[in-house]
Amino acid sequence: MKIKTILFAAATLMLAACSSDLHYAKRFIRKFEYQRPDATERIYVSLPKTLLHTNSTIADIKWFDYMPSAWQDSVIGANTAILNRINDSIFLAQFSQSFLFTLSRLQVPIVIVDDPSRLPLTSDSLFSVSIPQLEAEEWLQPTRSDFHTRTGDYYYYDYKLRHFATHVWLRFGGADTLTPVSSQQGEGDDTFHGAVTRIQSGHAQMRTNFERINVNDAYRLARQLGTECATLYVERLLTEYVCRSKGTNGSYFYYNPQFNEIDRVLPYDPKEGFERVDN
Repeated sequence: MKIKTILFAAATLMLAACSSDLHYAKRFIRKFEYQRPDATERIYVSLPKTLLHTNSTIADIKWFDYMPSAWQDSVIGANTAILNRINDSIFLAQFSQSFLFTLSRLQVPIVIVDDPSRLPLTSDSLFSVSIPQLEAEEWLQPTRSDFHTRTGDYYYYDYKLRHFATHVWLRFGGADTLTPVSSQQGEGDDTFHGAVTRIQSGHAQMRTNFERINVNDAYRLARQLGTECATLYVERLLTEYVCRSKGTNGSYFYYNPQFNEIDRVLPYDPKEGFERVDN
């Protein structure tokens, strides 16, 4: 009976702490919705200016750098279907516009800073985030579909699936280059559908269908990643705000930008949100 009492008391304390954290975070959101006098915080943002292109398939080809230029062009053409068709300006705009739109749902004033070195350091009245690098990566992955028949015969079909990924690096807290960098990524790829239609004389006939990714899929991925990064940043911002207000860091908030609401409150986990990487 004593153990149950202790457990109940501990659960009550945890619930009270979570409720308090939720109160502080919701108060932060509401004061901007109602334009209260204490809504003085600002978010300073530095957006990416260039897009890094990486073709990992070509990077893995031995002696590529020593090939004649005509051979290199042929290899690049055979292994590239998206990177050489991307319009960098469109890609950057898709990411940046979705990032800013999602961030604006919080209704905290946003200040765009063109030069990331001029970002102010984070304080009680401001938050800042810079995006020092945005990368588009493409590669081909050798893949095999195979099966055994009841009689023990083995059949396989080899093909390559194209992958496309967008990687984004973010720095929180201003222009201090010692601030750790965090990252996030999104990925899409070809889809293969195959069905064996006939097996005769040791040969298998297969009906194949590939759903290929294209440039529009790459733009869509950039837009989705912009939304995801902004959502995760708001969750991080709310956690920081509660930490400053209470002097503790006990909860992690799940933010819903569609309704400008906090859906759930979870015990704080430093692994939530962005992945920390070395500078």
